[in-house]
Amino acid sequence: MATAARLSEGLDIPLPTVYRHLESLTDEKFIALSPAGTYVPGVQLRALMLASLRQEPQITLQRVVLKQLSAELAETVSLSVPNGESIVYFDRFESHWPLQHNVKVGDRLPLTGSASGKLYLSTFKRQSAIEIFRRTDRTKRAINTILTEDDFVAELDRIEARGYSVDNEEWFDGMIGAAVPIYDRNGVLCSCLSTHSLTSRMKMKDLETKIPVMQASAKLLGLILFDGTNLSNG
Repeated sequence: MATAARLSEGLDIPLPTVYRHLESLTDEKFIALSPAGTYVPGVQLRALMLASLRQEPQITLQRVVLKQLSAELAETVSLSVPNGESIVYFDRFESHWPLQHNVKVGDRLPLTGSASGKLYLSTFKRQSAIEIFRRTDRTKRAINTILTEDDFVAELDRIEARGYSVDNEEWFDGMIGAAVPIYDRNGVLCSCLSTHSLTSRMKMKDLETKIPVMQASAKLLGLILFDGTNLSNG
């Protein structure tokens, strides 16, 4: 995030020129002005970033890890990134079960009703996460949809304590899920690795036994995505 004055000083460009460029970029939705007066990525820039992740040079390695994890879990696995007021899938490897929810690359997940969304919000300062919850549509989507602030904060506390998130029939009835964080080289959560299953196939206590293998895959994906690790080199 940056202010016009900071950009002017850092780039050694006159402030009026900076404002002119920022106005053009804002009009084209590449950047947006935040309530704090700083400029942040806009919807167009986020779309470009999302597209670049799909074309990442080491996409083959990424897909190998997802394929291996999907086979070990016997379920579909997905990668998602924060994008505005939602989480967006940018890659996934499908299992071969005939019955599963039809969620695909590019689909948006609710921030407060999905395992990945809650995992992302758990990294926010609590008051900021609460403000997002207050502004979110809290229509009861499923049997266990979180509807109150107290329950939401308690859920974020649980996620922070254990290092992963679950969706216990909060998004869809009959569907459970889990998500683990993928960190960049600075230790910042930049993506989520998740899986979901139908309750007719798996119970939540069984899904949670899969968390360690998901965390191991997330660590490897973090190296591939952010450090350019080549698996063939060891």
